[in-house]
Amino acid sequence: AQQVLMAILGEERLDRFDLILLGDDVSRKKPDPLIYRLASERLGVALSNCAVVEDSKIGLEAALAAGMKCYITYTDSTEGQDFGGAVQVVADATKLDLINIF
Repeated sequence: AQQVLMAILGEERLDRFDLILLGDDVSRKKPDPLIYRLASERLGVALSNCAVVEDSKIGLEAALAAGMKCYITYTDSTEGQDFGGAVQVVADATKLDLINIF
């Protein structure tokens, strides 16, 4: 999966991230919150000070279970899902209102 990210984003863009975790990095998959809790731990940031951008209900459930705020940018296949609990739901990530995130 890391190779796919490298091919899509390139090394220069990947180097801008402090941490990248993929599904292969955890033993339990979403909606289990493990991946988000692990990210919080590795970054040294309290769960309550983390925010997630997700595209599906399963991802939203994982973020909320971890105690994180969640913003949704849905896709054609997830558009009809119930995103109750999300801070904001938009079709286009450029429309996210992250100015007052915390």
